[in-house]
Amino acid sequence: MKEPTYHCPECDSERVATEHHQMFMRNTGEHYCHSMKTHDGDSPATCLDCRWTGEGYQLKEKSTCSKP
Repeated sequence: MKEPTYHCPECDSERVATEHHQMFMRNTGEHYCHSMKTHDGDSPATCLDCRWTGEGYQLKEKSTCSKP
């Protein structure tokens, strides 16, 4: 079984992007952590086709499993 694909809840497009946030120490510039990853449910999401914006958990999940 393949991984699911995610689609825009407004226009059903697969052309959706989510954000990755990193944190750095202000005084040293040293990397602190990845505070948000693209697969996190609360990661900001945008549809590149219709410009819908929301959060990753709002994207529609579709299975890419093909039936014989």
